[in-house]
Amino acid sequence: MASLEGEGITQVILWPGAGVGGHCLTKDTYHLERGVQVLGGELDFPAGRESLYTLARGINDFMPEHMLHLTGSALAQAGKVLKGSKIALLGWAFINDSDDARNTPAEPFRDAAIAAGAEVAVHDPWVDRVTSPDAPPGLSRDLAEVLSGADAVVVFAGHKEYRGLVPEQVKGLCGSTHPAVVDGRNVVDPDAWIAKGFAYRGIGRGDRNKHALRE
Repeated sequence: MASLEGEGITQVILWPGAGVGGHCLTKDTYHLERGVQVLGGELDFPAGRESLYTLARGINDFMPEHMLHLTGSALAQAGKVLKGSKIALLGWAFINDSDDARNTPAEPFRDAAIAAGAEVAVHDPWVDRVTSPDAPPGLSRDLAEVLSGADAVVVFAGHKEYRGLVPEQVKGLCGSTHPAVVDGRNVVDPDAWIAKGFAYRGIGRGDRNKHALRE
């Protein structure tokens, strides 16, 4: 169940992120769109233009693909490619500090990454792989195991456990000079990770995504 502490969905929704999930936002916008169609001529709306409802849904549906593009970009900066790389996917729940994984945007990302030839290890400290019907095969609560040997660390949920990640420790577990980190929830400090040699990419962080690698 969702935590009552920290940022809830009403605050997190103000930040750009890796996509939305759950039972409500993934369908309610289409109900709104249907309402627009039913009202029809009663609305003063530009002819032939897509409504904000379906445009927003289309953008959010695209975010897992965008996350994969960012992952490929970060890996390329580190001299690697998706095929054959290990990705540590952090967060299967669709919202932070929750075990709710319905329609999680992490799933299409994982599937696309595997289709591209990557190995994907999934970590989530909130989702129970035994009791949750939405838990993926191989879900782990052992963060060190998931990070071990990872070429890219990709954050899909803003769990409090990920906000405390220490770049030096993560880099040690990854075991490479320039691991990639892709932050889909704005939970890590870009400058701190860049300073430790990570190839950083973040949603809404165009000010940092073009950085030079540090030794």
